[in-house]
Order: sequence, then structure tokens, then C-alpha cells
Amino acid sequence: MGNQNSSSNRMAISAMAHMMKLTRGKLLMLRDHCVAVSESGDTPSGYQISRAKFLASMGVVKVSNEPDYEVLEKLLVLWDKNGTDRIDPLLFLAGVSPLASVMDVATKLRLAFEVFDYRETGTVTRDEMESVIGAINKVASFFGDAVLHEMQLGVIVDDLFEESRSFDEEEEVNYSDKLHTMAVHPLLIEFISGQGTARHGTVQ
Repeated sequence: MGNQNSSSNRMAISAMAHMMKLTRGKLLMLRDHCVAVSESGDTPSGYQISRAKFLASMGVVKVSNEPDYEVLEKLLVLWDKNGTDRIDPLLFLAGVSPLASVMDVATKLRLAFEVFDYRETGTVTRDEMESVIGAINKVASFFGDAVLHEMQLGVIVDDLFEESRSFDEEEEVNYSDKLHTMAVHPLLIEFISGQGTARHGTVQ
């Protein structure tokens, strides 16, 4: 995910980030507009949005240049694999956030959590953390990168929460405090080094 680890350059998602013009500011603007036009839903963030409204939001915040618009549009279709025409906008945008940064892994992770954390609480629950990491994993798989299985994602999150002795499913941790530990976790290093064992079609 980051360009400071030479092995991570093997990842197609990292190469794509260097081609895109999407920025942190533009991504957050898109998030805010998507939330404004979203409906409540049974999703990790509590929001859901239709493809038409998402594409309209991209037009409003002027994410219209190629390849940004084309890439996000295609990812949107792949994300909605069940054809419900509804996605969780915060989770989707957290997943694509590595495309808006060519910085180190910890910085990319921070952006993903900031995008998901619409209310700016600075915290996430165990399930939310797993959802955000899983979203990045899922988007990377669409680019053909070798990624992690769901069980491995759970191990990463369990290790981070056990470090804080947070055993309550609803308990929250400050995600900023976890960024370095997360970035050097052996399984995440396996992921960014292109050594994952899952491929597109096997990632939920």
C-alpha cells in the first residue's frame, strides 16, 4: 500500500495510486456529499447509497477526470457483487482510500479510518476496524493483488484489541494509537509485500 517499502511496489493498487489525481481532500469531500444524500441502512457505517447517487456525488465534487472517475465507477460495480444497487459509502471510500495517497502504510491506514470515521470520534470498535481493513483488502483484490483471508484479518484485529485488553465487542479504541502497531503486524506486512494467499473472487 505504501511507496516506502520497495516490495509493496509489486502491488497493483500502489501503482494505480501514482496514476490517479484523487487527493485526501477530494476524498473527504466525496464522503461528506455521499453521506448527505445517503439513506440509513443495515451497514457497518449505518449509511447506504445507490450507484446513481454515488456517481452524481462524484460529479458534484468534481471527481470527473480520468482515470479517477473510470476507476471508481468500475470498483463500485465490483463492490456491489450482489446487484443490490446499494453500498455502504463510508466503507467503500475507506476501501479505495489507498488510491488517494502514495505515502507510507501508516499514513494510508490513517486516511482509511478518517474516511470511515465520518463523525470524527477518533475511535473504532473491533467490528469497524475489521471492516475497514477488510475493505482495503477487498479493493486490492479487485486489482489482482494477493491479499488476506477473512480469518487473517480477524487475527490482526484480535491482536490489536488484546494489546489494549479490549474484550468487549462494543468497546472502542483510538485508531491513531494503533497505526504503527498495525503497520508492522506480520500479516499486514505479508499483505503489502504481495505475499497474501487470497485472490479476487475469494475475498468477501
